[in-house]
Amino acid sequence: MVRIVAGIDDHHENALSFLDRLRFASADVRLLYVIESLMPDKSFPDLGPNHPLSVLMAEIEQQSEAKLAAAAAMLAPTGYPVQTELRKGDSARCLIEFASSWPADIIAVGSAQKGQWGSLFFGSVTKALTAGAEQSILIAKSPPRDQAGVSAVLATDHSPYCDACIERFFSWEANGVRRMTVLTSLDRGTAPQQVGPAEASERLTGSLPDVKDHLRARNEELCLRFRSEGIECESVLVEDHPQSAIAQTMSDTEADLLLLGARGHGFWDRIRLGSVSHYQVVATPHNVLVIRV
Repeated sequence: MVRIVAGIDDHHENALSFLDRLRFASADVRLLYVIESLMPDKSFPDLGPNHPLSVLMAEIEQQSEAKLAAAAAMLAPTGYPVQTELRKGDSARCLIEFASSWPADIIAVGSAQKGQWGSLFFGSVTKALTAGAEQSILIAKSPPRDQAGVSAVLATDHSPYCDACIERFFSWEANGVRRMTVLTSLDRGTAPQQVGPAEASERLTGSLPDVKDHLRARNEELCLRFRSEGIECESVLVEDHPQSAIAQTMSDTEADLLLLGARGHGFWDRIRLGSVSHYQVVATPHNVLVIRV
């Protein structure tokens, strides 16, 4: 059973489309709509029922309930148990608190694509979730391309943490994945560096040909496992910077979803903004599932 909290807002359809197409064997979904304050200080004062702001807030609550009902109807064909929740406050904080109190495995949200500079300088629910959530996060910026199933790229550095993230993904039994590409990259330079968050990368010793053989073997082990689950799988080993390797592979495979492991809780609060996972979430058009364990 995978427990999922999906944030409902103006972009949630993409996230719900992925929950539908991933076809988890067993999932419990909670849909959360958060109404943010209209006040400059972000408070919710009791102004009396006839105050113009109170009337406006009542209308917003009605519209929010309608959006929750429409979102629940969108997921009805999946057969997942779905419950709805309406809260007031900061959207990201409420999503994190709600997911932690349940507790959820995944927080799923839609996101409007922004350019690199807009993502860095303007706050968003997506950025706040990557910095503060302890759960895995699904950031959906566009819908899956194919009704038949999801095509994904799994970027791994084969570290113990990434291995644990992959085990977590297998445990969710995402039966809607039809094709998987297992990607590992080696930076051109004096020492190999693999795809994955900066702190998770482990530099391997030995000659470059030996390192390549080792990584190809590890990739093929994963491919064999995916194939045993009925998923088409290929291995890709690229000598390039991780960001470039991911961009090229996502383009070449026309994948719907990028799978990455994160490193620890509150990871992005403690590392530089140049990390692979953070960059993929806030500054690329890729749909991303960042897995935490």
